[in-house]
Amino acid sequence: MNLKERATYYYEEKDLGCAVGVLMAANEVYGLGLDADSCQLFEGFRTGMGCGDACGCLTGAMGALSRKYRGREDLKDICAGFVAAFTEAMGSGSTDCRVIAPNFKTPERRCAAAVELAAQVLESYIARVDEKK
Repeated sequence: MNLKERATYYYEEKDLGCAVGVLMAANEVYGLGLDADSCQLFEGFRTGMGCGDACGCLTGAMGALSRKYRGREDLKDICAGFVAAFTEAMGSGSTDCRVIAPNFKTPERRCAAAVELAAQVLESYIARVDEKK
């Protein structure tokens, strides 16, 4: 399964938050070596840390990037580049849940569409970073 499919599974089937769903999917797909308890540390990032701030999809992806590229001198640039790619893909000009969620959230699937898009952006972004090595 690709990252989008895994993130959707964790978010919808396992009923995890957006941040944990994205992080657990990346952990599985990229072999990040995180245990489930460590991933659960991101539960507080759902719904923009509960107050609509930074999107949980973004924070989960940041956790994955931090783990995957830890120790690299260009980690700051990698993270900044992903924020730019994420912001562009979400189409809202913002990284905040309160701005992003209204464009994606439905009663049936909650923010599954945002989780899927974030996972696609993360997968594509990681491929580009790895290609540059």
